[in-house]
Amino acid sequence: MLDAGILDEDEPLELLAGELILMSPQNPRHAALTEKIRRLLESHYGTGVHTRTHSPMAADSDSLPEPDIGLFRGEVEDYLDQHPSGREALMVVEIAATSHARDRDKAGIYSRAGVPVYWLVDLERGCVEVRSRPHLDGEYGETRTLEGEARLAIPGTSEQISVAELLI
Repeated sequence: MLDAGILDEDEPLELLAGELILMSPQNPRHAALTEKIRRLLESHYGTGVHTRTHSPMAADSDSLPEPDIGLFRGEVEDYLDQHPSGREALMVVEIAATSHARDRDKAGIYSRAGVPVYWLVDLERGCVEVRSRPHLDGEYGETRTLEGEARLAIPGTSEQISVAELLI
């Protein structure tokens, strides 16, 4: 549709399970928190891992989600001709201010794509839902809800951060 000129590449749309979903604009807190978490996560990795914000991830033939933050193996230049896949992800992060239901639905897409860790940062409740052990049936084998000083493991490292460190 982009090539045909039907859609502009800056349209606030996301392809999820074969449907084009209109994305709502980010409020200032969501935007600031996205940047804070991206920077915090990046500080725990060296070369060989890069972050992407609000950029497409090749999940399957009918889903091209755009997680708020994605950490992927390889360098940016490795993806000049293709979007990274879930199998190349270390983790994805969605920040939910008003998009809780949609972001929970995206867990199935991320699981089927093989994303090993999915964090849903729930601004309303002040917690992080951590999903791990993806299954091809669209479910994660483990889901935990953490808050306050509870520690989050940084995937692919031996380091941890507290939920409180993520939230503004």
